[in-house]
Amino acid sequence: MPRPLRPIDDGLIYHVINRGNNRARVFRKKADFAAFLAALAELKVRKPFKLYGYCLLGNHFHLLIRPVGASISRIMQSLLVSHAQRYHKHYRSGGHVWQGRFKSPVIQSDEHALTVLRYIEANPLRARIVRRAGDYPWSSYPAHGLGRADELVDPLPPYEAISPYAKVRQTKWAETVHLPIPGETLDAVRRSAATGLPYGSPDWVARLSKKLDLDLRIRPRGRPRKENDGRTAKK
Repeated sequence: MPRPLRPIDDGLIYHVINRGNNRARVFRKKADFAAFLAALAELKVRKPFKLYGYCLLGNHFHLLIRPVGASISRIMQSLLVSHAQRYHKHYRSGGHVWQGRFKSPVIQSDEHALTVLRYIEANPLRARIVRRAGDYPWSSYPAHGLGRADELVDPLPPYEAISPYAKVRQTKWAETVHLPIPGETLDAVRRSAATGLPYGSPDWVARLSKKLDLDLRIRPRGRPRKENDGRTAKK
């Protein structure tokens, strides 16, 4: 039997996405954003991982992350539970904070990872929250596009390969992020995020699927339909 789409292997990069239950806001004020980032920093010590990019928006978040030791499931369980507990304590609420399972498609660690980073950091632009990505404080863009210090962010090799000079990298990255992502590429990233399917070249996806015994079929939501046993339902 193929494994469910939550592949685990050394060195994999994941694009993690999760939303508030019923798309409700999970970050209602500045302190909520800051607390989530503080929880990420604390978690990096307990369950090490490389964080290549992030963006927190009102009702969801994106992370570009590579676990180092602990599985992506354990890392995210700790993070999501921590935020939910703080949320309930602070707002004196109950029930589900997050909407079901988080999505975590695997991303090829080349230009595809750079494309996903661009997608993540351009979120506030596409949502028309800001006109300049550097004006949005809750993402990794200020580190990559402006050179601001961010202890959460680790170097992503394809980003570092843009130029050996930091200022040149930042300038080129700023130009790239502020350009619209081509429609076909944007659709592919969104399809990966929605389905949990890996994002990379066809050959890489095929090799990954074979290595990890992944089921790459997209199934409809809900319970599987029962096989017809030959009997006709009464009318």
